[in-house]
Amino acid sequence: MVPYALIAEPDPHRAAGLLSLVAGEGLEGVLARDGAEAQEVVRQRNAPALLVTDLALPRVDGFTLLTWLRERKDASATQVVVVTAFDELRVRAWQLKDSLGIHSLLSRRAPLDAVRETVRRVLAGQRPLPVAPAEPSEEDERRRLERIAAMRLVDEGPPEEELQGLVTEVAHAFAVPVALLTLVLGERQWFKAHVGLPPSLARDRGTPRDWAFCHHVVQGKESLVVPDATRHPVFRDNPLVRDGIVGSYAGAPLVTPAGEVLGTLCVIDTRPLMLGTEDLAALRELARRVAGDLELKSRGHPALQERGRAPSDAAPTEASALAQLREAIQALDVATMLVAPGRRPFACNAAMAEMLGVPADRIPGMSFDTFCQYVEGLSASPSGRVPELDLAAESSRGLHLTLALELPRPRRVRWVARPFPIPGGVAQLLTLIELGGTAPREERERGLRVDVLTGLATRRAGEERLLREIGRCRRDGLPCGVLLVDLVGLGRINMTKGFDAGDHALRDVARRLDGVGGAAGFAVRWEGGAMLVALPGLDAVAVEALREQLLAEVDAPRVHTATSMVEGEEDPHDTLARVHAAMARAKLEWRSPPLTG
Repeated sequence: MVPYALIAEPDPHRAAGLLSLVAGEGLEGVLARDGAEAQEVVRQRNAPALLVTDLALPRVDGFTLLTWLRERKDASATQVVVVTAFDELRVRAWQLKDSLGIHSLLSRRAPLDAVRETVRRVLAGQRPLPVAPAEPSEEDERRRLERIAAMRLVDEGPPEEELQGLVTEVAHAFAVPVALLTLVLGERQWFKAHVGLPPSLARDRGTPRDWAFCHHVVQGKESLVVPDATRHPVFRDNPLVRDGIVGSYAGAPLVTPAGEVLGTLCVIDTRPLMLGTEDLAALRELARRVAGDLELKSRGHPALQERGRAPSDAAPTEASALAQLREAIQALDVATMLVAPGRRPFACNAAMAEMLGVPADRIPGMSFDTFCQYVEGLSASPSGRVPELDLAAESSRGLHLTLALELPRPRRVRWVARPFPIPGGVAQLLTLIELGGTAPREERERGLRVDVLTGLATRRAGEERLLREIGRCRRDGLPCGVLLVDLVGLGRINMTKGFDAGDHALRDVARRLDGVGGAAGFAVRWEGGAMLVALPGLDAVAVEALREQLLAEVDAPRVHTATSMVEGEEDPHDTLARVHAAMARAKLEWRSPPLTG
């Protein structure tokens, strides 16, 4: 197999630079936007010759990725270069460099030429030259604190109602219990607005700066995501983590037009946080807008002064809110449509019109169902199935689907619908995010989220969704079941009747499973002839009834089945291990039925 360099980098602009850099060294570059995607690439292609990675990756962080990689027998020769903005993460990685197999650690502030020279020396087996990062100076920190003071952002009064509303909406949108708008001061972080904090922290409105995850965001001037703080070598001993307040974290910097970082807009959960790159991009955009509003307010900008008044005749209406949002989406490069309360397409931007090949003024005249039918008409699916296009449930943090568009040109896109309240109801932003080219090799490397043969979610997509559903069920106090289904004798079918017959049998099983768990359930092509059905909200009795129903079906391919329930606070991977063990027992019992007298 052709040697390749794996670039684990969520920022598309930096990723493009790194891909160009490794191409100049004669390596094929493969991009992964997060740690889980990097793992999937390695599973499909084996270990790379070179890995260039950040340590703060979504879904699976860089430390976990490196630990996992070094457990693979084929990764002993993989050269690793870490490039990260976060000094304390880099220092900890240096302490663990031997066990993690790191050959060089660089600050993201290092010049590109230094990164290129480091990669060359690492690939040649030479000792990298030391690179002194351009560290923030004490003078930069002094100016930053003076700017916070000059803007008069810290006060002893209660949090502003407008900002409280913002963090409440952010917590709801990201389905987390805690959201904060923080200012990082000299010795502490201060919560300018907050929702979901324990009473003691809410009363104090802050913590020591040494405890603050947000300190790292300010120091690195970058968004930081910690998918599982309880296992992270830098954060697991943090007092907030030990006390069970922070289990995971994602924060984006509040950056002024002059480039100073005031603090963060961040979200926190007590459990692992499975945010993707699109989620982080949305958080960054919100933080940018909040920082701009704080800047304007500090200058006494008339528009913001008017916004702060509350006479009844100036109260925002649904029409005024939609009009402002329509103007805002026109500036976005991502294909975006604004859907008004009542599922009414209200406006779309030029990027959406270009992607779908339809005039922008035509979309507001459609019903939402007509719009979905139009998109389905542009779609192509190798399995003949198109995901059911819809808006998100108003109580959810969003709907995510992946589909292939055949027209106006072939491409794969991510359909993301997010609800948010406005006067008069709940509106939604629908975005279509292009996932890259449709060349077969690129699709294999990036990992399809929809299985080509069955049309079900792939294992990677299914694991991600399953973890989210388990977290949601735990928060809502609901049960969550798992059903594993394995086609009997797939290998024998392929050998005796041909692979077309085996594929037909797999598609038959997939059709039986798709939708079997109701609106909340979903099926996943797990591996080989095995498919997993997640059943959030169903108890053990209901899960067993579904299993027996599958086994009782006639004129259908025979299947092995096994079930398991998520128990308490166990790791979801332990749940999967138990259902796999149950499946192994079921197969053994089928091959060796009990003797009867």
